[in-house]
Amino acid sequence: MATKILMHFGEVSVPGILNDSETSQAFAQHLPTTISVNGTGIDFCGHMGFSLPYQPSQVHHGWKNGDINYNPGGGWFALLFDDEENSQRYGDQINLGRVEGSLDVLHALSGSFHLYIECVK
Repeated sequence: MATKILMHFGEVSVPGILNDSETSQAFAQHLPTTISVNGTGIDFCGHMGFSLPYQPSQVHHGWKNGDINYNPGGGWFALLFDDEENSQRYGDQINLGRVEGSLDVLHALSGSFHLYIECVK
C-alpha cells in the first residue's frame, strides 16, 4: 500500500507518495526523519545516515522529473525535479515514490535545507 508523505523545506511543504516496494516501506519506517539536503538546480540531495534493503533488479539509470529516489551505493536521498532528458547517465537509482502536484515549488527553492519528512494520513 502506498504511503503519503510531506517533505518540509522550512516553511514550504511538498506532498509526495511512496510506492509499495520493500525499499520504500523500509524508508517509511524511518519517518519522521530529517535529512540535510543541498539544491543543485535539478534536485535536492543528501546523505540519509541509514541504509535501506533493496533487490538488485530495482537499481536503474535515470529518473522522471518528480521522482523520489534512493542511491544505495552512497546512501543518498534525492528529490529530482529537472533534467529527466539527461538523467540516463546517472546510475545506482532506486525509485521510492513521486512528488504529488506541481514541481514549480521545487524550482523556486534553492540552497541547503534540513528537510523534514513525515508520513501523513
